[in-house]
Amino acid sequence: MLLLYRGENFNANFFHKSGLDIDHSFLLDEGARKTLLVSGMNEAFARSRFKGRVRVYKDAVKGLSPFIKGRAVEFDASSMSARMANHIRKSCRLKDVSQELLKARSKKTPAEATLVRRAVKETKEIFESLDWKAAKTEEDIHRQLLLMTFERGLEPAFEPIVSSGVGTSFPHYRAQKRKLGPLVLIDYGVRFGHYCADITRCFIRDNDKKKKEQYERLQDICYFISDALPGLDKGKDVAKLAEELVAKAGFPKMPHAIGHGVGLDIHEFPRLGPKSDDRLAGATLAIEPSFYLKKYGMRFEETVWFDGKKVRVL
Repeated sequence: MLLLYRGENFNANFFHKSGLDIDHSFLLDEGARKTLLVSGMNEAFARSRFKGRVRVYKDAVKGLSPFIKGRAVEFDASSMSARMANHIRKSCRLKDVSQELLKARSKKTPAEATLVRRAVKETKEIFESLDWKAAKTEEDIHRQLLLMTFERGLEPAFEPIVSSGVGTSFPHYRAQKRKLGPLVLIDYGVRFGHYCADITRCFIRDNDKKKKEQYERLQDICYFISDALPGLDKGKDVAKLAEELVAKAGFPKMPHAIGHGVGLDIHEFPRLGPKSDDRLAGATLAIEPSFYLKKYGMRFEETVWFDGKKVRVL
């Protein structure tokens, strides 16, 4: 039996297994039979949407007890507080399977890839709609990104990264009231149907020849790696290829991985680090070659889907 809990915040594993996002709910997955335990305020919604059994609890732990008492229960320790896990453990034998759940989610169905693709499409359209004439500072661009996201009825997949000038040297910079300079880096993505996009673009506003050439080299690396995925097997294979390409392009070693899996969470399996044995086939991936110097940095990022045979830039 698998037990998943959706508390105050969205739980990707709960949604992946149930197809629903209902706060303060428990999912009991026994393969052929699924049971959803919800609070009274969520009963009507659950019964209208959930295809399995729905039960209402007044006390969460007491409501669970009849279903799990004396049994071996797998659970996601990453989404359940230690306090709740300790209460539940009094009734059953708990086993953490959070890593196994992440691995299972790394392979995307065509339907899931379509949702990621739509999130990417919406994100790129937002980038193309930015009003640079009206923007004076990094915070102005940051505000535009969020406003256009909400106007489209969407949510941010993560807090937008908007940097300018020396701020582009810091990968996870936070937008400030800094006046926009000739180079602006934006890293952002929206959610569509709960699935995330992750896109980074640099805007070279003064057409500096050297920076344009460097940015083109980053794009070449990104697309070369994407095209090479069918010939690679594991995350560490991507990391090795990226390190070789970045060095060959004359850029310093990147302080972060070449990318990561993307899906219901913005960072998922497969991991693309030098020690990663995560398999690539079936994954939607963010590929983000970059370099960071003392005065400025650049990053180019696409989200792609590798179905195991072919690669599609989403």
